[in-house]
Amino acid sequence: MNLTLRGQRSSRLLARLRGELFINLCRTFAARGIAALGTIFLGIVLGRLYGAQGVGVFALAQSVIFGAGIIACYGLNGSLMRYVSQDNDSPNILCYLRWALRRAGGLSLVFGAVIGGLHQVIAEMFESAELSPLLISIAVATPAFTLSFVLAGFLKGVNMPARASLQENGSISLLAAVCILGAVIAGDARSLPQAGWAFCIAAWLVCAQGALQAGLWLYRHPRVRDSNTVDPSTLPSRSEFFSTAQSFIVLNLSMFLQQVVAMLIAGALLSHGDLGLFKSAERVGMVISFILLVINAVFPPRFARLFHQGRHEELGRLAQQSSLVAAAMATPAAIVCLVFPEWVLGWFGEEFRQAANLLRIIVIGHLFNVMFGSVGFLLTMTGREKVMRNISLVCSALGLLAFLVLIPMLGAVGAALSLAMVLMLQNFVAAIFVWRRMGIVMLPIPLVSSRIGCE
Repeated sequence: MNLTLRGQRSSRLLARLRGELFINLCRTFAARGIAALGTIFLGIVLGRLYGAQGVGVFALAQSVIFGAGIIACYGLNGSLMRYVSQDNDSPNILCYLRWALRRAGGLSLVFGAVIGGLHQVIAEMFESAELSPLLISIAVATPAFTLSFVLAGFLKGVNMPARASLQENGSISLLAAVCILGAVIAGDARSLPQAGWAFCIAAWLVCAQGALQAGLWLYRHPRVRDSNTVDPSTLPSRSEFFSTAQSFIVLNLSMFLQQVVAMLIAGALLSHGDLGLFKSAERVGMVISFILLVINAVFPPRFARLFHQGRHEELGRLAQQSSLVAAAMATPAAIVCLVFPEWVLGWFGEEFRQAANLLRIIVIGHLFNVMFGSVGFLLTMTGREKVMRNISLVCSALGLLAFLVLIPMLGAVGAALSLAMVLMLQNFVAAIFVWRRMGIVMLPIPLVSSRIGCE
């Protein structure tokens, strides 16, 4: 009788979990969809107004702020998501948030000052006079860009993945595109510095929105907001909290490599026109990976919670489910990009159609990457962040070598091949470790029973 009752309760709990999961997936998909379209929309606006060369110069400026933001964030977005998601009623949450905002805020101010002070030097490195005035607005935007990432980690931890998705680069790009178009309609001169200040305004608006959402959540949770004490039995030391963050910052190397180092190397080795073609294909390819961003906003906090509660079988099923959902959602968009690449790129302008083969290569890399679901976060949310850190370091080094070797040999095609390799390699290696150490097959196949190891 007791066993039957427990079984019924377990079934009801799983049904509620699946219902909540489905709703969060739908909301996050919509939010991520808006963000992904925002990235493409900004590319279309820049392409129509400034051509492939203008897109290339703006891509260099974005690479600088991406790099500064990722490093200044210090991996604290991942650390916040992990610790906050373990218990949303914990009196320690405000402590975690203060630690993260102080550290990331201080670092972002330093990076912003460095970018602003060296804007002419950086522009001379890339032999681009147009880049210099862009970097001034980028310097002002750096603190907002960084803190938006940190606030996104907090919102994911408190089970608000859709709102967290609106904190990242896609939303900034969407607002920037709207600001640029508004200025053009108002009759202002079309200039790249103007686009830079539009991006800066958008970054601060998105940061303010994230701060408002975090404040509203705290207002609705007085137990957390009004707590003047911490629970020493569950509060990690500052050194432990930041040690976890350090592991996450190494994990961000793949993002750093794709969005920063790749663009900087390509910018140094390609003409601005070829860089613009590569960047346009990379922007469209992100439509495929945005599916993985949806999955990574919804599933990882649940991984941490289930592992913390010792519910290992449910963890295994949920991890495999992330792979199935990711592949099912990404495949239709990938087919469109593979079969009709010229039509897709034609939205940027006629000259961008010649990037069709670049798009095909990049889309294949993104689709392979998405097929493994939240495999990296499965390792980091279950106390194996050092394993994932080492995987990220090795794969990032190999990817960087590919950019240096293939771009001089093959030009923009070499850049696309290198990016595809980076996208495919890290999650593939992580999936092997998950299979060997945790017994979970992270592939879009029907769910199979899993054993959860603790090696």
